[in-house]
Amino acid sequence: MTPVDEERRSYEQVCPMATALDFVGDRWTILILRELLGGPARFQELRNGLPGIAPNLLTERLRRMESDDILRRIDSGGSTLYTVTEAGADIRIVIEELGMWGARMGRVGPAVHQRSVRSIAMALQAVLVRSRDALPGEISILELDVEGEYVEIVLGPRPSVTARSSAQPDARATATHAALSAFLRGQSGASLAFEHRSGDERATQGLITALAAPG
Repeated sequence: MTPVDEERRSYEQVCPMATALDFVGDRWTILILRELLGGPARFQELRNGLPGIAPNLLTERLRRMESDDILRRIDSGGSTLYTVTEAGADIRIVIEELGMWGARMGRVGPAVHQRSVRSIAMALQAVLVRSRDALPGEISILELDVEGEYVEIVLGPRPSVTARSSAQPDARATATHAALSAFLRGQSGASLAFEHRSGDERATQGLITALAAPG
């Protein structure tokens, strides 16, 4: 048994839900997954997206999640990127639904930190996959500039949103953290959150239409 296994807490119940929480129920683990489901990230990028987490605790959580085959490390130009495995990706719908539930519940205290760009990417994908008939039949790619950080949005029957710049987008649009937060919390419409900048304006309008009509 590894030291990580010795430190693990378990509900010790014959219950699939308890088993799931044995893997992801520790503080910060689900938020780490939220970040990585929004796109691969370096250690410091994860720290930036998880304000308040201690570096040693983040290291411990990453090691445990790697041991559990929830995430893996990849080399990227001499630095290490963390990304979800197939098992880690399988929890996406659970975390999306948890986020939707949280949005309906509201906050238990005042918000201090703004959403990370990876959290934005995951939240936008959660809305898009529920848009169903409002999604365009043809694929288009948009690059969204969120105050200097970038999100690539692939629109189509199977939409995907990833925190990264796009090499050859069909359109470019911008959004502020405040406008996105207002939209994702249901305080404003999609048309107020996104501003078309260049490229095919139909692609930007397709995004707005899809986000405005989740199923």
